[in-house]
Amino acid sequence: MNVPPEEYRTIEAPRLRDFARDCLAAAGLRRDHAAQIAELLANSEVRGVRSHGLRLLNGYVRFLQNGDINPAPEVAEVQETATSVLVDADGGFGYVPMMAATERAIGKAREQGMASGAVRHMGHYGAAGHYVRRAVEAGFFAFSVQGAHPDFERKRHLRLPAAYWGNPPFCFGLPAGDEPAVILDGGTTLMADCRDDDLQDRIPAAFFKSMGLTAVATALGGAFVGQSSPRTDGDGRTWRGGGNGGCILVVDIGLHVEAQEFRAGVDHLVRGVRETMAPVGGHERADLPGGVEARLEARYRSEGVPVGVEDLTQLAETAAAVGIAPLA
Repeated sequence: MNVPPEEYRTIEAPRLRDFARDCLAAAGLRRDHAAQIAELLANSEVRGVRSHGLRLLNGYVRFLQNGDINPAPEVAEVQETATSVLVDADGGFGYVPMMAATERAIGKAREQGMASGAVRHMGHYGAAGHYVRRAVEAGFFAFSVQGAHPDFERKRHLRLPAAYWGNPPFCFGLPAGDEPAVILDGGTTLMADCRDDDLQDRIPAAFFKSMGLTAVATALGGAFVGQSSPRTDGDGRTWRGGGNGGCILVVDIGLHVEAQEFRAGVDHLVRGVRETMAPVGGHERADLPGGVEARLEARYRSEGVPVGVEDLTQLAETAAAVGIAPLA
């Protein structure tokens, strides 16, 4: 999915951001939240992460129009320690509260060496990389995940193969020095694009790793942040799209060694892969996660983002649904 489209129009990132903001605001979302979400969606586009860019707008608009998401949430901190903060999202999208929890965790990690930010009762928070990248930019190592309290009663009747019971987003981020940061941003299901039922026999390692990763992410984004509490269950019935939770762990890279030593080590790792390993099929160079995104971002911010023709058609439908002009 996250490959450059063959047929596309080139559009500047600020125009994509403004369009996304206007769509969300026209659908009823409070404008300050619409602006912040739009900025993050446009950031995904300029990094080539099309799966978590503006193509999400159609679903988000439906959530708002159907009353599944709170359009005017009152985001509030409900618990705090020297090394942690817990935010209640009030049934709104997860972007704003998760970024707020990230900023608070960064501030606490500067003082304590590490800190956790958590959010409960939120909707989709997009790519986990949004929050990890913010921490990495501030000079920290970070990990983030979104999960939920699993609804086994509903899934009991679906009888899905075990490795397909969820695909929570997660991300690890390591700041570098002269090289691009290492950003491992994805989903827990290693076979997300391969729904062949016999994969568990052909690739058992991927099958069982998917089960394990999904379980851990589900618990860290659910039970760990209080998403399965009676109060949160009640809120989830009010805002059906707000049944998720999430967390981020922010760690000072100078906790055990000098920060520059850490950065030099990551640089050595990135260069070593690039200079000594052969590219896999269809790729021009060997990269660690984050390398491709860094190159695309530099290019797309300068030249514009290639938006696929199919994506443009869907965005035009979304614009029509909320009564605004399509991308010109």
